[in-house]
Amino acid sequence: MILNRENTIDSLKNNRIEERNGIKFQEFPFVNKINIRIDPEDKNQMSICGKILDTILPLIPNTYVENHSVKIVWLSPNEWLVINGNDDLFNKLQNKIGDNDASVTDVTENRTVIRISGKKIFKLLSKFLVLDLEKSLKDQSSSAQTLFVKVPVLLLKISNNQTPEIDIFANRSHANFIYNLLKDGSKNLDF
Repeated sequence: MILNRENTIDSLKNNRIEERNGIKFQEFPFVNKINIRIDPEDKNQMSICGKILDTILPLIPNTYVENHSVKIVWLSPNEWLVINGNDDLFNKLQNKIGDNDASVTDVTENRTVIRISGKKIFKLLSKFLVLDLEKSLKDQSSSAQTLFVKVPVLLLKISNNQTPEIDIFANRSHANFIYNLLKDGSKNLDF
């Protein structure tokens, strides 16, 4: 099933929170997302981008920075994902840095976000990932790119308090599959 604005994950419509066995699930289907590709050695482009975003692009692998309503996730040495609530940000970036030396692409429709929270989310995710998340996502502002069963996902650790929260970015066509596996997997977390 391909998800679009009219057809999001049925059980999570309207950003409603669903809870199963102490794990909360919430979908954020249409958060603005921008993919940026810039040569990190190009100080001019990096500076312009930093001024527009009001923060510098992270250069440390598997991290993200957050400023106001903008998160910037390191995806590769020359690629970042900008997650934001500002519709004008794409146009500003496109006008200032989107030329032959850089790429600015609106990928809002590409991925949906499923936020899971609860004390047993690492145990739940360990059923579907081979990555040790307690090491990979040990700090707030850490991220990981991995496979969920056989589906590529991006994970962001949102909260580092007693109730951890993780955002799972997945292609829309896989969102129902991932959500249903998580929901079914949350039935038995006492192993």
